[in-house]
Amino acid sequence: MVRKIISYRPVTYAEALEILRGRLKDEGTDIQYATLSYLERFVKCDKELASKTYKKLKEELKLSDEICIMLINILPRTPEEIRTVLASENVTLTSDEINKILDILSECIKSLEEE
Repeated sequence: MVRKIISYRPVTYAEALEILRGRLKDEGTDIQYATLSYLERFVKCDKELASKTYKKLKEELKLSDEICIMLINILPRTPEEIRTVLASENVTLTSDEINKILDILSECIKSLEEE
């Protein structure tokens, strides 16, 4: 069966996990189950918190969708790690902006540490 992409938008691991779980209620392919297993291991915060964090990053720092998603999925904990993520997209921010990102991501990091 040929599949056609109807639309495209980047999503967090948490959202991808929820979408995949919904689609695999009946049955799925090996690659879908492997992806599900990967996401279950590497999701770092729940969908609601990821969505809230995404909105804050977009509104307060005007970052691209892709950068916001990468930051939420990776959850960098140091300014150097954030600079590495930003460098992949040729984005340069001030130290204050990077500290703001750390502050925004701290909620997700706290939820991860509580588990």
